[in-house]
Amino acid sequence: MTDTPKKTLSITRKPADTGAVNSPSGTIQRTGKRIIRREDLPQVQRVPPPKPKAPSNKTKPKKPPRKPAPKKQVTPPSDLRMQELDARLNGFRVWVMYQPLSVGIEKEIFRLINDESFSASKRVVQKVLRMHTHHGLYLQAIQHGGARYTLDGVEQGDVTEYQRQYATETLTKRLQGK
Repeated sequence: MTDTPKKTLSITRKPADTGAVNSPSGTIQRTGKRIIRREDLPQVQRVPPPKPKAPSNKTKPKKPPRKPAPKKQVTPPSDLRMQELDARLNGFRVWVMYQPLSVGIEKEIFRLINDESFSASKRVVQKVLRMHTHHGLYLQAIQHGGARYTLDGVEQGDVTEYQRQYATETLTKRLQGK
């Protein structure tokens, strides 16, 4: 090995035409880089990013499930027909005064329905008759006895003793229930 020193490569920077970044004269001279100072930026309010929440040991109570919106009550067509038929039968004095109706009155009601082109099923007629004949005023009329009437007010038959007893028992059960 030789004792001769090795040549070193040295790179020297050439001075730029614009000068150094901070010159002694106080003016800013640019090198090749773009320098942006915070003071030179337009003032914009900065919103700090939300801080991540630390996991807590407490569990949040769950919200109760939403209750579905209440459904509109839809009146069944049979109930609408029943109301119409009852309103039509209120035109008869016997019906309004809750006088005892003749046996087989449903046939007369069906004739009335056919004559007036009214629509009501057998079930609707049965519901209306049940509602009417189980009314307290009707049972009181049966309890007093007397004649039975058609819709036109013509007497047709009498109230039997068994029917009077049944009406009395039904009314006493209702009164005891209260």
